[in-house]
Amino acid sequence: MFLAGVVCLAAWQVWLTLRLIEQDRNLEFQRAVQRLVQISGLAVAQLAERLDDWDLGLRELNSLPPPTSLEARMPTGSTFVMLFQNSVQVFPSRPLLFTPIAPVVKAQSSQAFDAIDELELREQQFDPAMAALQPLAREPATRPEALLRIARIENKTNRKKAALETYRLLTGETALNSSGTPYPLLASTARCRLLQELGRQREAADEATKLRNALLEGRWPLGRDTFALYWSELDRLGISAGSPPRSSMDFSVLVSDLYDQWQSAHAPGSRASGRRTLQDSSLLLWNSTPDHLSALITTPDWLNSSLKLPADANDIQWKFLRTGANDTLGLDATRLLAETELPLASMHLPGRIEFVSLMPTSNPASSRYGLWLVGVALMLLVVLGSGYVLHRAIGRELQVAKLQSDFVAAVSHEFRSPLTTLRTITELLAQDRITDESRRKQSYVFLDRETGRLHRLVEDLLDFGRMESGRKQYKIEKHDAFQVVRAAVSDVGEHAVASGFNLEVSLDSAPASIRADEEALRRAVRNLVENAMKYSPECRTVWIDGVVIGRKVSISVHDNGMGIDPAEQRAIFQKFVRGNAAKSAGIKGTGIGLAMVRQTSEAMGGEIRLQSQVGVGSTFTLELPLADD
Repeated sequence: MFLAGVVCLAAWQVWLTLRLIEQDRNLEFQRAVQRLVQISGLAVAQLAERLDDWDLGLRELNSLPPPTSLEARMPTGSTFVMLFQNSVQVFPSRPLLFTPIAPVVKAQSSQAFDAIDELELREQQFDPAMAALQPLAREPATRPEALLRIARIENKTNRKKAALETYRLLTGETALNSSGTPYPLLASTARCRLLQELGRQREAADEATKLRNALLEGRWPLGRDTFALYWSELDRLGISAGSPPRSSMDFSVLVSDLYDQWQSAHAPGSRASGRRTLQDSSLLLWNSTPDHLSALITTPDWLNSSLKLPADANDIQWKFLRTGANDTLGLDATRLLAETELPLASMHLPGRIEFVSLMPTSNPASSRYGLWLVGVALMLLVVLGSGYVLHRAIGRELQVAKLQSDFVAAVSHEFRSPLTTLRTITELLAQDRITDESRRKQSYVFLDRETGRLHRLVEDLLDFGRMESGRKQYKIEKHDAFQVVRAAVSDVGEHAVASGFNLEVSLDSAPASIRADEEALRRAVRNLVENAMKYSPECRTVWIDGVVIGRKVSISVHDNGMGIDPAEQRAIFQKFVRGNAAKSAGIKGTGIGLAMVRQTSEAMGGEIRLQSQVGVGSTFTLELPLADD
């Protein structure tokens, strides 16, 4: 009743506090909305002013690089692009994979090569054709075309190495052929094919890689179709080209689109300008005249450096959203106060800026109500927590008392069995009621066995007490793990035979050296084997296996007994804990054997694992690290 009354009082105080907080929050909300509208309006006005300044700077730009004063006015990290009728300028320099402007091809006299074409192509007189080309190869105006034809004839006449050298010389030229294709590009492609024909695949791949790098560097003025053709050709030249880098491709496409837009939409004597956001959130501004087009491409975070909020607006966050976007700032809805979405039509930008104000936490009234709520919550937690702790403590004490009671009963039973046997045999011997000598010797054997069993039980209890108090001293030395297992099996062998059990031992033939306490390890293995026999009422065979896996020794004891329920497998290694199936079957035990096995394995740097299925059997595996040589 007392607890119920306290809980009811606390609940009433919580309700009252929540009502007061709700009223206070409503007032705070109204003030926050007004403040948010003022700050967002000021920020967007400043942004519009900055964008106008950037537009003005583009109007003043006539060449690249821009003047230092003009560059300082623009966003940090921006790229300037200027398009003229016959050229493209980029600052800072960025490669153009292809150019929107058709390259200017210098006219060459075809008459110089007509007679040579007659000799090479129609009459197949290659040597005279070569002789005629040599003088042309020394003239700057005809040298590129002459070298291309010389290499072609050398290839036809099976002088592959000479053709490779001639193509190499041609890669140093800068001229374009009559179709606008750079001679170095033609030479590099031809060299790759020749190297493949000669079986020099690695050199062909290196040459193709150089060609790929040259294409990515924008080394030659290529049209978009020409670039696409030679890029796709790379896959047939010994390398996997993949796709061009996204940033370089997007930039080249953007420049081409700007040029096409400028050429198609510009009227003589007029000016045009515009702004738009790109796919990666960068901002594009351009200004065009009949003579040229100036463009500015910002970095994706341009808005972060351009939109400045007042110093006292740390609780306000914002985000630029494209038209049609439904993104939010990802804030907790319970902390969301207000949103102000300001269209940017006046700034010629598609989209909106979303401002979000976080819940203010510095209001004195809110702090006071918060403290009230915290106090009530703490009182409620103390009451409920105390009850829970008291309940757990009482339950634990009852559980420990029951476990200890079961332990005392089990230990008493374990002592009673050997003591009863000892007393019976001792009385028979003391009264000379056993007259047959063979039976007397057998009685002495029984006395020795039961005395040993009683001694081991006492030692187990004493060792368990030392383990629990932390006073157990282990004598860690190098031992053969399998020899210790054999000794442990020998300890229980006679008892196993007397109980009708068969112990199947399978150990690796090679010794396995470990650092362990021989007596403690022996006792652990013995406990596992005795448990296997104890909880296997039907199957009278226990399997003991030992193998070396990596840097560990694995010792397994397997039985086909009653098994352990999965819900009990984690707790089975705790002291005094025994499975419900064992209790129901009336099988006696102290509940400390597996706890001792676990502590022993951990003391030697190992672990004990269990695999068990009810009605199928159990396998206990003791893993210990091998000793360093």
